[in-house]
Amino acid sequence: MICYLYPEPSYFFFISDAPGLLYYSHIPAALLALFIGFFIYLNNPRILLNKLLLVISLCFASWTFVNLVLWTNIHSDFLLFLWPFLGVFSSLISIFSIYFTYVFLEKKDITLKLKTFLFLLVTPVLIFAPTNLSVTGFNITNCDAFGYEGTLFKFYYIALGIIALIWIPIILFRKYLQSTSQDKKQILLMGFGLEFFLFSFFTMTFIASYLAGIGYLEDSRLEMYGLFGMTVFIVFIGILMAKFKTFSIGLIASQGLVVALIVLVGSQLTYINSKTGIVLSAITLILTGVVGVILIRTIKKDAKQKEQIEKLAVNLKSANIRLKQVDKLKSEFVSIASHQLRSPITSISGYASLIREGNYGEVTTKMKEPLERIEQSARMMASSIEDYLNVSRIESGYMKYNNSDFNLAEEVEHVSDDLRSEALKSGLILLFKKRLESKGIVNADIGKIQQIIHNLINNAIKYTPKGTITVFVQDNLKNKLITVDVLDTGIGMDEETLHSIFQKFERGDKANAVNVKGTGLGLYVALKMTEAMHGRITAYSEGEGKGSRFTVELPLQM
Repeated sequence: MICYLYPEPSYFFFISDAPGLLYYSHIPAALLALFIGFFIYLNNPRILLNKLLLVISLCFASWTFVNLVLWTNIHSDFLLFLWPFLGVFSSLISIFSIYFTYVFLEKKDITLKLKTFLFLLVTPVLIFAPTNLSVTGFNITNCDAFGYEGTLFKFYYIALGIIALIWIPIILFRKYLQSTSQDKKQILLMGFGLEFFLFSFFTMTFIASYLAGIGYLEDSRLEMYGLFGMTVFIVFIGILMAKFKTFSIGLIASQGLVVALIVLVGSQLTYINSKTGIVLSAITLILTGVVGVILIRTIKKDAKQKEQIEKLAVNLKSANIRLKQVDKLKSEFVSIASHQLRSPITSISGYASLIREGNYGEVTTKMKEPLERIEQSARMMASSIEDYLNVSRIESGYMKYNNSDFNLAEEVEHVSDDLRSEALKSGLILLFKKRLESKGIVNADIGKIQQIIHNLINNAIKYTPKGTITVFVQDNLKNKLITVDVLDTGIGMDEETLHSIFQKFERGDKANAVNVKGTGLGLYVALKMTEAMHGRITAYSEGEGKGSRFTVELPLQM
């Protein structure tokens, strides 16, 4: 049957007495949705996110087409056939919007369990759409089926829209709290655009159909305003593509999209006759143009920054390779030079000692002091060379450790006894104390441990003008640790020095004033050796002039 009170449309859905907003709200929104959906999909069809956006666009365009036909066609049998599709496409928009949001946030497909749940949600609509539960009749006079819609069917697909409106913000908010600053911006843009679209679409559709159904409104033209939400959604998608490269669209393609959108919106002015439609089209064109210019500028700026970053990355990579080569050459040079220097220094020290002891004849009192200085200088140089060699071994990975179980307290006491005479020469008191509840056994390289403790006590002697040096060994059975504290009443350190003291070639600001000898490598070597034996070493001082405490901590063998 035909609705005789209404004119036959030309070209399927064009009528002369249509509401001024009908074509302006339906055609541009549908074309924009299809354009953006296919544009993004065809630029990268393998991306799941692009596929889902295309599906949402197709569902929205299909709903818009069906709704436009229902507004303009007068064949009741055809209209009765199309009416249930409004609920079907509305439900699909809801479900695929949820699916789309998950993929956007997680950058991967959802689980089979969640897919099944979403499919089960939409299944009742698909099953009951072709039955009398959706539409039972048609009003020829008004040319609509508002009074014959199934309550449960309509309630259900509207409920799916409400579920999507609530579900999507929840998952967006949860992901937002866990995201970085850059990701948070994308979540806000996508969330606002999608929620605005869904809210305007479902809210206006429900209010318009409900008020028209109860006879409060003459028709459901109020729903036309809800379609503008898709345009807003597309604008936010454009921002995401331009600013964050979402959907894996290239820069040139993004620029092309912006230009095409402006042309598409402007083309509406060629077929809209009503003053209202022309004004609205002009406003939309201006807004789209402004946003488009901003997006194009953003794209160009991002492209320039990306080019600069890529150039810097290439230069940095080349510089890094060169630095590694230089560092390798430096380590090799230090190793070779140190080996070459160690032999003559050992000879100098040995011969000076033999001469001083009288093995080559009588030594006068006047000669003894120079010989002692030669020996002392040779020992210092040998120690410096050993430091350089150790650094070279550590950085090249050639440092070897022969771990075994031994009593740490006994070895520390031996080192303290050996250095006590050096402390006395400097007018210092060197004390050794221990408080142990266990046997004090550790598994480490005994030679390396002796070297570390020797280094720390020797440093304390160098940088303590007067007072006492205390070496204290204690264990912690609860944490299975044993510690060696070397405490002095020396020059102390400020906060800045404490943070840099274990770096290579670093010495305290006041160190040179007290003792000019030293390479600045001893503590670095001690740190790396301790860490290699699963321990740690720390330094503490209350400030300059208030002494220092160095602590070596090692795992205790129970």
